[in-house]
Amino acid sequence: MPLINKNRLTTLSITSLLTLTCSSFANEQLGPLHVPSPDWREQVIYFLMIDRFNDGNPTNNDQGVGVYQPGAASKYNGGDIQGITQQLDYLQNLGITAVWTTPHVANQWYDPIAQYWGYHGYWARDFDKVDEHYGTLTDYQNLSRSLHKRGMYLIQDIVVNHTGNFFTYQGEYNPNNPQQNFVLNHQSIPTAKPEQFPFNLNNALLGSEFKQNIYHWTPAISSVNDPYQVKHYQSADLDDLNTQNPHVRHALKQSYGDWITKAGVDAFRIDTAKYVEADFYNDFIHADDGVRAIAKTTGRDDFFTFGEIFNTSLPYQDDGEQTIKKYLSDDTTKRIDAPINFPLYKEIENIFAGGKPTAQLSYRLELAQKVYADTGKLVNFIDNHDVVRFLQAGNIDGFKQAYVLLFTTPGIPVIYQGDEQAHILARQTMFAGGYGSEVSQFNPNSEMYKHIQTLAKLRKQSKVFTHGKLNILADSEFGAGVFAYQQSYQGQSAYVLMNTANEPVLLSQINTSLNPQKQAKLLFSLNLTKAEALTNTQGFTGVLPARSVAVFYAEKGASANKQIKQNKQKNWITSNKIAKEFINQNQASISGQVSQANAKLLRVIDGRLSNAKAFTADKNGAWQVDLPVNDLGSYPHSIEIYSPELNISSEKQLYKVSYQQGKQITQQDPTGDDKGLANQYQLAGYQQNACYLDIQSASAKYAGKNLQLTLTMCDISTDWAPPNGMDHLALTVFIDLANKTGATSLPKLNATMPAGLNWDLANSLFGWGNYIFTNTGASAEQDGEKFSYAPDIQVDKQAKTITLTYRGEFLDVEQWQASRIYVTTWDKDEKGEYRHISDQAAEWSFSLKAQTNQRSKIADAVLIKL
Repeated sequence: MPLINKNRLTTLSITSLLTLTCSSFANEQLGPLHVPSPDWREQVIYFLMIDRFNDGNPTNNDQGVGVYQPGAASKYNGGDIQGITQQLDYLQNLGITAVWTTPHVANQWYDPIAQYWGYHGYWARDFDKVDEHYGTLTDYQNLSRSLHKRGMYLIQDIVVNHTGNFFTYQGEYNPNNPQQNFVLNHQSIPTAKPEQFPFNLNNALLGSEFKQNIYHWTPAISSVNDPYQVKHYQSADLDDLNTQNPHVRHALKQSYGDWITKAGVDAFRIDTAKYVEADFYNDFIHADDGVRAIAKTTGRDDFFTFGEIFNTSLPYQDDGEQTIKKYLSDDTTKRIDAPINFPLYKEIENIFAGGKPTAQLSYRLELAQKVYADTGKLVNFIDNHDVVRFLQAGNIDGFKQAYVLLFTTPGIPVIYQGDEQAHILARQTMFAGGYGSEVSQFNPNSEMYKHIQTLAKLRKQSKVFTHGKLNILADSEFGAGVFAYQQSYQGQSAYVLMNTANEPVLLSQINTSLNPQKQAKLLFSLNLTKAEALTNTQGFTGVLPARSVAVFYAEKGASANKQIKQNKQKNWITSNKIAKEFINQNQASISGQVSQANAKLLRVIDGRLSNAKAFTADKNGAWQVDLPVNDLGSYPHSIEIYSPELNISSEKQLYKVSYQQGKQITQQDPTGDDKGLANQYQLAGYQQNACYLDIQSASAKYAGKNLQLTLTMCDISTDWAPPNGMDHLALTVFIDLANKTGATSLPKLNATMPAGLNWDLANSLFGWGNYIFTNTGASAEQDGEKFSYAPDIQVDKQAKTITLTYRGEFLDVEQWQASRIYVTTWDKDEKGEYRHISDQAAEWSFSLKAQTNQRSKIADAVLIKL
């Protein structure tokens, strides 16, 4: 028997008809409700959180149930749909062509089980209704019309995996009897169950509702590594819809189809897409009654869908891409059009904030061209509402470089609200008086706003940036440094040269196949005053300053500037072959010949000029220089001999240093001492019966410029597949270097260094973030200056060890002898904020066992003396 609520359908049909008739008559002047689909590859998307963007109508802020508190991090702050419409000038001037908002549908406002508020919009109680905090259907239609009048587009964020949390399980789950330990969330606000049919059939204790199987009657996911749990259990305890049920599919298609027809939505972003079986999307999107068919009736021939498959990949691996590919359309099956590019997001963080080898980025970009059918539709981003902001770990120059990459490589760039104002808080408001913002953030003259505005204009200058094919020209296998690539399209080429290091690097003989009769045009540069000097008839050669960028454009037959021809024939440097690997050697050297007697030369390792060693050839042009080979670890390197005066270099040689001999110190730590420095805390609810914060021992080994720190933990969790290999744990490592005066206050931990020590470097890391900062600018409330370098992390879950390797060459550290290392544990939330301390036991915060003034955010700690 069909599961259909005829009264609701009749009411909806009459209401929709009246609404559309009135709207078309009253709002004609605002712009059309329906417009043809654009070429999505040419769009620039702005992603915003409705509650955190702009408060256009203060009368809808307080719904009278205590969920509204401007300035609070986790409650409603007052942003609404009308506020978005009021700021379209700000967005369009930035270069935005499409606006993607968090879900606007009627939500669960407060979940007493999770002890959290639904201001974000992802906890639906009615998929077919506008939430009262955000406005009305008319407000949403006005936003759509206003965008379309400007030639812009509206992207709706939709959820097909779950509703809000209206039921849960308390006690052990019995899959053979899902009614056992089933509990309804009676105190949920504003309703105790969904309002929309058939999603209101959510009581497993009622046989009539249980049999309808609208939901998977399951508990929360305990491990995202379990494929069955991912598809059938509840993500974060949110009620998991049985999307294999045809009645559920019909209701979702009808609800979201309504938004296309009655509100003029141009595209869907699909939340938590990987938690739904892949074949659902074939039906939901591509069936005869699917959303694409509905969109076609409104004149949209390319209704764009892109999905959140939150999977990243480890360096030089493709596991994330292969998982994502399963949810996308291919030659035989139609599913989601494109993914949100999480693997690239993580690589961007690794490269531009973490100082990792740019070759990792080459691999990631080249892999995308092999895996995805249309890289031009990849939805690329740097920040969003669910991840730690880039600027928590990186610096502003790295941020700017990351945005250059976003606008000049294949894919659709997404700007997350606040990036254009260099926000650090993940969900900070744009309007004054909201969370994290004392004053209005709508500043069109800010540094990042103007940077993104410039890049948006650059992207529009040529289809080479939106339709071009990518070719990597140069990169660094050894760390931060050169990254160069070419975009080609129909006889046009763009060349992008970058230096991701915080120091000058050597750009050596990058070939371009340009014709010497014409000239390449410089379109854009960053931190580079003489970009044209990089060009010659062989390609690009010279010194790239720290964090610099140059973008050149050339049509077919163009070239770099003419300079003196065949310099290489008159002046040259040769080097004798060296060993391919140096194993546990304390010293080595390299020798060769240069064309000029007594030439002044530089030994350049890994392209880095800041620590290049100067030396002089003899009267016959012969030269020899030492080669450092005793840094702890196993790392590849390159070496070139460079003459600044002649602007020539030797052929690059590659070699590897493997050195495992070094001094080692081990410090044991008691078991069960993870309740604070004075044993004053009760663990947060999600940490109960676990010991992820308990350090068992710490071992430090060092040689040359490198330090290796290995922590043995009581246990390690990987339940949420964190890219850094551990979750439910945040480590902060403070390093007191010998013969230096540092800081004593530990930022954000409400504590100080022990034993009268002070710290010079600090490493903050958790499952989704890893960065180093100095004591410069540090205080009790904020981190110091970011280093834009992060240590290598190796996690062995079976051995329960976490190993961090610090490379002194990237930290300006010559040796580690006599240093002191203070390691602390706590935890962070998904946005990178340390968990709070409350007076009473709570699910998501630590609590006090007894009243005390000592509230340091340290669960366990260990001190090592080298």
